[in-house]
Amino acid sequence: MTIEPNDFQSRLRVLLGLQGAVLTDEELSHTAERYPRCRGKEHWDVREYVRSTGVGAREYRVVRGGSIEDVYRSTERVCAAAVGTALNELESQERSGEAPGGGAQVLRDAARGQIPHGSTCPTTPGNTWLTG
Repeated sequence: MTIEPNDFQSRLRVLLGLQGAVLTDEELSHTAERYPRCRGKEHWDVREYVRSTGVGAREYRVVRGGSIEDVYRSTERVCAAAVGTALNELESQERSGEAPGGGAQVLRDAARGQIPHGSTCPTTPGNTWLTG
């Protein structure tokens, strides 16, 4: 599936906004960067991992099928679940040719900034991107 990075971020932001979840620009950018590395057709899912260091004992990663390559990580399960749901919806729309959110109006609202821009997913030290 080929979705341009800027289009991907805009569409993902709209779908997350419809769920009441908003990621920071950095989180959206990082997710857009990692998305092409996570190829496949399986649904996105959230997996729970135990963290060896840092704040909190759990980390939630959004992965595709049986892959270990993640597209998003968070210490908040609700944030990871929102990203997984939004990615599944985005890909479903891409396959069916639908506009995000069921219509072009949602995209126009997002472009005008009427979809909230902030962070309902807490930005904590655990939400920083991990390497390796």
